[in-house]
Amino acid sequence: MGWYGIDAVDRAFSRTRKALFEPFDFWKWAKLALIIFLLGGAGSNLGGNYGGSGTNYHAGPDDFEDTFPEIDPGKIHGFPFDGTWSDLNHMHFSEVAGIIIAGIVLVFLLALIFSYISSVMQFVFVEALVKNEVLFWAYSKKFLGKGFYLLLIRFGIGLVFLLLIGIAALPLAPKLLENTSDFSWPALVGGFIWLFAVIAGLVVLGTVINSFLGFAIPVSIYRETGILSAFGLVFGNFRKSWKEVLVYWVVRFLLGLGVAIFVFVLFALLMLGFGLVFLIVDGVLYFLFSAFLSEPLLWVLLIPFVLLELLVILAILLLLNVPFAVFIKYHMLSFLETWYPESDIPMFDGFSPSKPEITGF
Repeated sequence: MGWYGIDAVDRAFSRTRKALFEPFDFWKWAKLALIIFLLGGAGSNLGGNYGGSGTNYHAGPDDFEDTFPEIDPGKIHGFPFDGTWSDLNHMHFSEVAGIIIAGIVLVFLLALIFSYISSVMQFVFVEALVKNEVLFWAYSKKFLGKGFYLLLIRFGIGLVFLLLIGIAALPLAPKLLENTSDFSWPALVGGFIWLFAVIAGLVVLGTVINSFLGFAIPVSIYRETGILSAFGLVFGNFRKSWKEVLVYWVVRFLLGLGVAIFVFVLFALLMLGFGLVFLIVDGVLYFLFSAFLSEPLLWVLLIPFVLLELLVILAILLLLNVPFAVFIKYHMLSFLETWYPESDIPMFDGFSPSKPEITGF
């Protein structure tokens, strides 16, 4: 048995260094950051809380006079029907339902569009790293078809998983709907444990399938075959040498865990540093302009500064995420070309799995 998953770590480091730092190219980093972002490798949850100054106005009794004495309590003036709140709810239920359905459809379409973009970027990312050349638009046009088929496969897998979860949850429905005195809590708890076990099993299965799809993407590109055919080739090789893949999964898990911890600490420190700097800058600008501008104009002036600062932080985080994402992908490619030499991956550094790698001085 070969320790391909462990051997691939060194080649992944070497290829990451050559691709990103020999030489350093800012625009290459920027395009890779965009690809990784479209893959779904970035997210943020930004927010803020700013206080305002008070006024010297005090409300008096005259401010609460009955401005519309002709309107009866519970009625809405000017409506052609009775106008009670219950009637309003009945009259507008269809409109509200239509808005909710339209919102759900819109969210689904947006999710579908971004999922398609993410599927295309899977191929673009592999091609960019294999060739060590990032041609964003050319690669995107090249892999529109393969990205669409990958989207269909993932959509189908997702539907099957949802169907299995629904079937597993069916025994819980009678227990949740029954309203009898002999309600069985042990049976309900057992049902939820069963459902949780099914979901956990599907998560593991989904992770395995996603790993095979990750292998199938470069095989599909360089063997010039469909994604399902490439998946079959990868699975066939897995049946012959599954121990190497198990080692790869363990190494990949440890690498992912280590990278995630390092990235979290690094990003937290950077967010703290940039946050303090921008907070000081915003505070200075606030007190500087507050002497000359009214409160509304002051916020109109400061809000663009805050938005610009948030964009700067997001851009920096995306750029700093590039070497970690590139390293993880190179580890997968380095393992695949050794574990499955028939994948015919034309790596930019000319390494051939059929020939021993020369190391040393």
